[in-house]
Amino acid sequence: MEDRRESPTQKRMAKRERLLAEAAREINAVGAGAIVINDIAERVGLSRNTLYYYVSDRTDLVFRCYERSCEAFTDDLVAAEDTGGDPGERLATLVDRQLDFDRPPQAVLSDIDFLPPAQQAVIREQQARNVAAVEAVIADGVATGRFRACNTQIAAQSLIGMIAWAQLSAGWMGRTDSRAMRRRAAAAIVDLVLHGFASGPRPPPLCDIDVTHLTSRAFNAFDRRQTNEVKIDQLIAAASRLFNRRGIDGASLDEVAASVGATKGAVYHYFDDKADLVTRCYRRAFELYDLFMTTATEAGATGFDKAIITTHLNMQAQAGPVSPLMPQPGRMALDQLERERLVRAGNRLRVTSARNIRLGIADGSCRPCDATLVSEMAAGTFLWLPKWLPETYPLSATQIADETCDLLAFGLLVRP
Repeated sequence: MEDRRESPTQKRMAKRERLLAEAAREINAVGAGAIVINDIAERVGLSRNTLYYYVSDRTDLVFRCYERSCEAFTDDLVAAEDTGGDPGERLATLVDRQLDFDRPPQAVLSDIDFLPPAQQAVIREQQARNVAAVEAVIADGVATGRFRACNTQIAAQSLIGMIAWAQLSAGWMGRTDSRAMRRRAAAAIVDLVLHGFASGPRPPPLCDIDVTHLTSRAFNAFDRRQTNEVKIDQLIAAASRLFNRRGIDGASLDEVAASVGATKGAVYHYFDDKADLVTRCYRRAFELYDLFMTTATEAGATGFDKAIITTHLNMQAQAGPVSPLMPQPGRMALDQLERERLVRAGNRLRVTSARNIRLGIADGSCRPCDATLVSEMAAGTFLWLPKWLPETYPLSATQIADETCDLLAFGLLVRP
């Protein structure tokens, strides 16, 4: 009779996998810099002494989790390639595997800058290879005539952003992350990327509103109260840009202050601590998200117009200087009352977004689709944008928004 008992090596590997899975779950909830490795070890049945057989410290644990996420993505790309399907089928396989509810949790790569430079370089190299592989699938689709001509980098990063947001959105929306919802999310992402949500062709421009004009306001330099408000707003905007690019745990208060030519003391003059600054950044962000939604809802003639203008304004904001703080790992590090307030705000936006697409389905401007999940997953394109967009990118914020919205509106597949 075959002996099915686990060997010591198998037991160690299983314990390591449980440790990394629980750590990934925690990183996504509280952020890389807020995890407590002894608590995580205790939850998976490892003693303090045994823990250090697997990782050397908290930073090493975060690194191992990020490395594991990159390896899982690579494995999913290989599995998609092995199906032998056309480019659309390969992308669908990748999304389905990435969002498989039954696989262990994967850490979203939002706080890479939390790691020391050498470890950052390893993760960024692995991530770059994965992005290049997704780009290659899309380029293959264009070359074979299955896909429309497009900016393959923006298309690939948009897909990756939606996958990342699908792993975080349930917490931010205050709903349960279930097997059924993961399947709907995966189907919505594939539907968006391949088919878009527009019912037919539409002449440009998709949006002619400039987000910088929309968010500008008059300023009186001789009004002391306004002067203080402007200083606070500058610090919040600067912090939001840094937190978006480098992760909340990857950017320090010294860097926030330096980015506007101030001192760390100036930050503490206006904010209690980093947590207070982060909270104020999120409040500003959701005020801007509300402004974009209201503007689009009022300006759009059809449901499609309302939906696409919303996304376009958000893309412009993240690609330019406005940069509202994006929902990212770390929500559980916020005060409970603040979390609840942000969940309510997020749900208002989600309901309005879905309503606009349903209106488009009714008026014929949008294809029939899962309006709730399509609108929710589309947000992943602009929420991920600061994580990959170089400071010296050759396209303007409006051009980036045009490219992304064209993808979401009309999809990659060549329409008959």
